[in-house]
Amino acid sequence: MFHAAQTPLHRYEARTAEDAVFAILGASFEDAVLAFADLVHQGQVELTDCETGERRCFRLDVV
Repeated sequence: MFHAAQTPLHRYEARTAEDAVFAILGASFEDAVLAFADLVHQGQVELTDCETGERRCFRLDVV
């Protein structure tokens, strides 16, 4: 079984709808968006992988 601890962490730039920017570490986009939601308690974010420049948008229901 593959564990996230075996995957190197990537740096992500997380940008909220209000244009606030946060630095987030994660093993994947999904890991980073969960870390962002836990930190900021917002469910809408655009993540950019600082290494590759790839961007993805996420919307979560934060309860």
